[in-house]
Amino acid sequence: MRASLPIFCLLFFAWGASAVQMISPLSSEISNGALFAVGNVGPGQTFAVVVNPKVEAGGRWGLGGAYDQLYAASLPSGWSSTPSKLYANPLQADITVPKDAPDGQYEVELVLHDESGAAGLGDDVRFRLGVIVSRDVMDMRAEPPSITTGASQPARYSITVLNKGIANDVFSISSKGVSNWEFSRSIYIPSGTSRTLTYEVVGDEEEDYKVELLARSSSSEKISAKQEVSLRVKTDLLSDLRATNRGVLLLPLPEAPAYFAAGLLSNLFK
Repeated sequence: MRASLPIFCLLFFAWGASAVQMISPLSSEISNGALFAVGNVGPGQTFAVVVNPKVEAGGRWGLGGAYDQLYAASLPSGWSSTPSKLYANPLQADITVPKDAPDGQYEVELVLHDESGAAGLGDDVRFRLGVIVSRDVMDMRAEPPSITTGASQPARYSITVLNKGIANDVFSISSKGVSNWEFSRSIYIPSGTSRTLTYEVVGDEEEDYKVELLARSSSSEKISAKQEVSLRVKTDLLSDLRATNRGVLLLPLPEAPAYFAAGLLSNLFK
């Protein structure tokens, strides 16, 4: 009877596997058949499902182990996925939403697989993610609302972009409203974070401009935000001197040294 106790304990612990941990897009323990509501994703975006493959106990001998692959078993129509690499740590499967996906609620089923099967951690672990497709996955803020500057001098706006969705993404910043000014900047923003950058607008003519600052996802033109700011360009002697620092002088060669000196002089008044 004494010999049977260790065997009983061994069998008990062998099939009592500890939980697997999901790292992203939600931090939670995974159990077979579980459903997780993970948040919003925009059309055209790709979000990552990241899992720690190791378990501390369970399997045939109760010593735990690691799952070998994570992959999507069931996807909504038109969606696509990339399975994790075999034996990676952590395991990451990528899910891509179609660019024309309508707003709404969707489910994705994923599988954690151990190649050893019954000789390892046993049956696959299946779990589902509840995902909301929405174009409202970003916000932006531009400051200050109004700038006055000289001709050909940069007006610098501070732009903050907030990524509210579960997908990491690259956003481009551009503007409309100032003739002959085409400039864009790109910034990578992880899920659930914000980034701030400086964006410059330059007007050459004395005028009041209504400038539209636009932030747009690289995944889809349907994911964007905009804000209108104002720019007043005034010409005076100092701004004219500073303008000589920009561009190529289309002037007779004998006058070039004078304009070079004027541009150099303007730098003393910044």
